[in-house]
Amino acid sequence: MLFRNMSYNYELLIIGAGSGGLAAAKRAAAYDINVAVVEKESLGGTCVNRGCIPKKLMVYAAAILV
Repeated sequence: MLFRNMSYNYELLIIGAGSGGLAAAKRAAAYDINVAVVEKESLGGTCVNRGCIPKKLMVYAAAILV
């Protein structure tokens, strides 16, 4: 196990660093809550990195060219 001898003290654990997870972490941190975010892949989540946001950019770019 990677973190075998380490201890952590968080008040809030957020699973997923998508738009909602990051927003929740920022809001909780603003209230001085100790927050941990767990994400397997890159920050931003599926929508930002591979889903609707890149698709919208490609659709808008194609609309400009037409």
